[in-house]
Amino acid sequence: FFCIPGGDFVLDGGTGFLFSVKQTSTKRNCAIFTIAGPLEVDEAQELTGTLPYIDGCSDTVLIHPQIKGEPVLNHLHFPPNIKQTQHTHPSGRAGMVIQGEGHCVVVNPVTKAVTKTPLRAGMVFVIPKDSPHAFETTTKTMDVIAAHPDSDYGPTNTDHPMVNRTIVNGISASLIPSIQTKLV
Repeated sequence: FFCIPGGDFVLDGGTGFLFSVKQTSTKRNCAIFTIAGPLEVDEAQELTGTLPYIDGCSDTVLIHPQIKGEPVLNHLHFPPNIKQTQHTHPSGRAGMVIQGEGHCVVVNPVTKAVTKTPLRAGMVFVIPKDSPHAFETTTKTMDVIAAHPDSDYGPTNTDHPMVNRTIVNGISASLIPSIQTKLV
């Protein structure tokens, strides 16, 4: 996986999907050029996630937001025999199954009709904002790369590792506004 900020580029060969986000703010921060991988594996050399998610699933943040609210790229790992709780997200999601198979289960909120869409490696899907859904697996795992156009975490101008861990007379610089650099 990779992140290429602001500009034209050519991608020749390979498989995957491109998640492009137009910078709409005047923030000085932007994405950092990143080439990374491979994905995390467990002791048995099977794909896994770093962070607990829901219902036995896990995830790994692959590309972090440079500033709170910016896009995020995640790897989601679904072990065998998962039946996720129906849930929504406050923004749309795009994903690609990179390994394994499962289903995306959508319940129509009006008719209560259930739709189970089969997912397998190489398939790309989109989940609209606030759309109730869940993922299920049977005997196989499923691994998904998911693009989130926004985030609810990340550094801010006054809350980030450098300012938080700068200590002046026993007090974090994040708690001393008079010495914090002001952005113009």
